[in-house]
Amino acid sequence: MQRREFLRLAALGFMVTPLAACMPGGHDHGNGSAAGHQHGVSGTAANTPDWAAALPQHQPLQALPRIANQASAPQFRATLNMQPTRVPLTADVSTELWLYNGKVAPLIEITEGDQVEVVANNHLAQPTTIHWHGVKVPVSEDGGPHDLIPSHGSRTYRFTVPEGNSGLHWFHPHPHNYLAEQIAHSLAGALLVRPKQDPMPAAIPSYLLMVTDLRLDADARVAPHTGVDWMNGREGDILLVNGQRNPRLDVVPGSTFRLRMVNACAGRYLRLQLEDHGLQLIGTDGGYLEQPVALNELLLVPGQRCDLLVRASERKGQTFALQKLPYDRDWMGPVPAHYTRTETLLTLHTSNADVQSVIPLPARLTSIPSLGEPAVQRKVVLSEEMPGHAMGGATDDHVAHGGQTQQPGHDAHADHGSQGGHGMMAGGHGMMSGGHGGHGMMAGGHGDHGMMGGGMLAERPPIRFMINGETFKPGRILFEGRVGQVEEWEVFNESHMDHPFHVHGTQFQVVAVQDAGGNWQPPAWRSWQDTINLKPNQRQKIRLVFEQPGEWMFHCHIIEHEELGMMASILVK
Repeated sequence: MQRREFLRLAALGFMVTPLAACMPGGHDHGNGSAAGHQHGVSGTAANTPDWAAALPQHQPLQALPRIANQASAPQFRATLNMQPTRVPLTADVSTELWLYNGKVAPLIEITEGDQVEVVANNHLAQPTTIHWHGVKVPVSEDGGPHDLIPSHGSRTYRFTVPEGNSGLHWFHPHPHNYLAEQIAHSLAGALLVRPKQDPMPAAIPSYLLMVTDLRLDADARVAPHTGVDWMNGREGDILLVNGQRNPRLDVVPGSTFRLRMVNACAGRYLRLQLEDHGLQLIGTDGGYLEQPVALNELLLVPGQRCDLLVRASERKGQTFALQKLPYDRDWMGPVPAHYTRTETLLTLHTSNADVQSVIPLPARLTSIPSLGEPAVQRKVVLSEEMPGHAMGGATDDHVAHGGQTQQPGHDAHADHGSQGGHGMMAGGHGMMSGGHGGHGMMAGGHGDHGMMGGGMLAERPPIRFMINGETFKPGRILFEGRVGQVEEWEVFNESHMDHPFHVHGTQFQVVAVQDAGGNWQPPAWRSWQDTINLKPNQRQKIRLVFEQPGEWMFHCHIIEHEELGMMASILVK
């Protein structure tokens, strides 16, 4: 669905609210035009209220607040209280966020092999879960949407982190139909699993960066979702790192350090670049790469993590911006003010100390063996549909009924996938409405937040985000698999916009990516990942092994797309 089609839909009765208009003084860019790229713009939109413009910048980067271990290694025991918390923004303004233990972006730090026990107390007015994103836990402990903790209820998560599962992971809620509101209120934390033997020199410091965003109304309350949010995935106007706006990191000239980052945003893509510096990628979702990979920039999509090695400039007393460059994921409708701007996440400052010499790195960080030939191939098709008009949905019986084959063949969708939403019929009637999560007026849905910030209700658009032609339904199984079996999934984004694709319960390897000419190419390097990005009409082949039985979810990690149906499950026996 192109912008002109989206606006046509709006003109025929489906009203949408521009993201920029959710802030006082915000403006609608109409046909999608926006201000040009502006260097060094911080993470708030133009014409924000005075209190937003007064949010402090360039304060020293704060370490993520730790969740204390109530036991001793190799056990980790803690209590997490999910609760509304007042958080100061300025000296005079505060907002209510939903946090773990009252902390913004808290950190759990453990070592592979540790036994974990977390008591989760839900003090929210709606159900929730804790999903341990990236950790290979038993399905009973995964915190998926089928295992809700009721409002004012409690449950205990127990699992042992397998050896080989080290890396920067994170934890966040996963209740279907409530997730969008909980992420919008900043309910997320980082989970660092250290390896027993770390190949990186201990002299290299590591900084954990958890990137989130916020959109607040004129009264500094979390603003309700708009139709544009549901279509695209919510992007806040205030970009934060460790809960701070554009913090400052002081380093010694020439020093080597790591930036380990989580993209915990609902829909915001982070196209990263550090001014006047190269980057070396040394780790992804599943931990270390075999060798560092030199990059000028890196795209980090929602749900992904990265481990970047940087050698600071030898120039003393200089500042350099870690930037989020513009990235067009084919936005539908009015474009938010920040969308085409370069934003600064963090400002790096070199001190006046003596230049530090280069720290030698090991020739090899880890070994990532190939998974070998698959025992089964599957096809996973991501698509969209408006009532009365297909937008590149799965249509052949094979894909619609699971897509499992023993030999991959020609996919009929390849010939018409580029049609996307062209010529879309306006289906503006019968749309669902509700608060965040689509149930704002339901009894018990939001406690004191039922009217969602001054009476404005979110409107879910009449669009279906689908996997293999179906929207998510609890209890529906799309595939069946076996423990220990190598599978190859050909994931096809038969839609007009980018989708980050995430699999629970395992890590996978990308083995081939289809280029613009339709040819399959091997990836530039091998890695373990649990989330990848697929551009419109792009195909990727991934190989994976489920090591534990159970019902495992896979879905788009744009939170609103997942909520609108782009999620399915595989039952592994």
